[in-house]
Amino acid sequence: MLTKDLIKEKLVDLEKEYVGFMMKHFAGWELWAKASQRMADGEQVKEEEIPEGFVLEFKLIRAVLEMEATGKFDWNNPLLRELFEQLAQSTFYKLWGEIITKISLRLADLARVKTLVEVGAGRGNLTGIMLQQIAENNMPVKLIVTDASPVVLENMGKLKDRYPQVNLEILLWDIKDAPPKELLEKVQPPCLSYERASIMYINIPSIENITRISDIVVFGDMFNYTGTLYAYDEISKRIGAQPLFYSDIKPLLETCLTDHFMFDLRAQEELNFPNTTMLIGWK
Repeated sequence: MLTKDLIKEKLVDLEKEYVGFMMKHFAGWELWAKASQRMADGEQVKEEEIPEGFVLEFKLIRAVLEMEATGKFDWNNPLLRELFEQLAQSTFYKLWGEIITKISLRLADLARVKTLVEVGAGRGNLTGIMLQQIAENNMPVKLIVTDASPVVLENMGKLKDRYPQVNLEILLWDIKDAPPKELLEKVQPPCLSYERASIMYINIPSIENITRISDIVVFGDMFNYTGTLYAYDEISKRIGAQPLFYSDIKPLLETCLTDHFMFDLRAQEELNFPNTTMLIGWK
């Protein structure tokens, strides 16, 4: 039987590594919050004024504001696409992905999980990390990768070819909807589902859909823990990133799961950072 103490004991070294990084990486968040407000007010802000951990976010916000000023916001803008790719390859995103997958595999081993489900594969960066770790650890677990876009799932074929030893299946699933019959038939319990930055682009009720198939969840997302929004949050809404207020999702989590906790809460408390970035829950 899983308990909070047992899980924390199993993950103590990962928590130390991840929180240690966050304490340094997000230390300048208040300077970034003030700078983003100046940008929203129409002031020119220089890149040199931005703490290193937020330079890519600064460039992204600047690009959004500049496109809005011309009245021509376009998701396919080459600069915007390049910035999202740089963000996905940044030091934080890489570590975020590695910790999500390491947590998932340790809990899978602890709970004798038979099926892993990745929610929202996107560009496949997180999928690649998970496949590599499953292969390196020779874990006898099925991995089901899902996304709402058929094009994304077509791209997964390349990763599947690189790791033929992994039991990998690819399915179409929009998490705004209930799990499809095909997914329900393929999931063999116990099941652990994990994701990174998917829920904030969909909606909070999608959590209920994910937990319907899951005995354990590892959610990597920007959970607003304090209830306070800043200018960068408001601007991010314009590209589809919706605030995930912990106060809003907590009642749903308590209904769908036996227990849960924020893996990186220590960093939030030390920095008074508005967000936590990792939630672990189980039935």
